[in-house]
Amino acid sequence: MKTMTLVVAIFAAALAAQDDKPSPVPSRSRRPSKLIASSLSNPEYKIGTVETGEAVYFSRAASGRKSASGEELDSDSLTGAHALYPFGSIIRVTNAANGRAVEVRVVDRILTTSNKVVSVSRSAAERLDFVKAGSAQVKVELVALAADR
Repeated sequence: MKTMTLVVAIFAAALAAQDDKPSPVPSRSRRPSKLIASSLSNPEYKIGTVETGEAVYFSRAASGRKSASGEELDSDSLTGAHALYPFGSIIRVTNAANGRAVEVRVVDRILTTSNKVVSVSRSAAERLDFVKAGSAQVKVELVALAADR
């Protein structure tokens, strides 16, 4: 019981210490792989920013779970997760092996310490043709920011 009281007290103190300002978009704790156009640690993102790296997809089992944006994940939609881009932004993901591309809307986050650059829905992975492999080397290009839509 004392442990639970201590946990609640620590949680309450942490909440009280927060101010009412929204937190900024997190910066990556590591350098993004092969960032081409601009620095992703800068929250002033530029349309056309490109990075390359590995993509994975979330399975149908994840459907219905809440994403970081509060939206439910749907493996049949064209959505994805990125470490930094604002929710609602559109990114074009291109499979480096076959040239197939798909545009997805950012609705979730991936860890900034992850070696992946993007996670996409199963539907997007099917269009990119890497479901069987489980992952693919991709190019990710920022097409539109949420405020631009």
